Amino acid sequence: MKRLLRRSRLLILVGLAVVISLTMGPLMLSSNQTAARGSGSVVAQGNPPPPTLAPTLPMVSGQYEDPQGRFQVGILDGYQVSTVANAPLLQAPDGSLAYTVAVSPLPPDRAALSEAELVAMAEQTFRHGEGFLLGPPQPIAGNGVQISWTGRLTQGNAPPQPIAGQIYARQRGDSIFLLLVAATDAAQAQVNDAIAALGSTLTVP
Repeated sequence: MKRLLRRSRLLILVGLAVVISLTMGPLMLSSNQTAARGSGSVVAQGNPPPPTLAPTLPMVSGQYEDPQGRFQVGILDGYQVSTVANAPLLQAPDGSLAYTVAVSPLPPDRAALSEAELVAMAEQTFRHGEGFLLGPPQPIAGNGVQISWTGRLTQGNAPPQPIAGQIYARQRGDSIFLLLVAATDAAQAQVNDAIAALGSTLTVP
């Protein structure tokens, strides 16, 4: 049972990493081409390049309902919904940002977890990802924590690519709900808005 649970947790993070990396090559190529065109303009005009504005995070336009009735979470407009290891996987069309919700039971004979224990639960759930590291936690209202994280993704012979995001961990009843947002470099500016918006939509019956 423990081996199956570890495999499911690994598939969740691997699924996120694979999905958000599918277009990493095209995104980097497009960025390089834009930079090349911009550099030509800079040389000609002698002006600094204009600042790059972060893309706006889409609005929440729907609600994902867990088939087992454990929770609901918002669906960002235009995001695609699929399932990995019995957990939802919601992703941007360009693959630059994705999120999931994992549910873990309380340890035996425990009625509540401290903030430190919530962090430990998040680490235990997602630690099998490549280079997965948690940052310092920040408390949130209602007995929960928000945690930054970083990781790496290696595909084939390509050098490792960085991925990062936030985890929103909260206890409800006898379960721990972990909302994980993951993003490539292209969508890092959207991570804080995403975790704030989606965290407010995560509801438990």
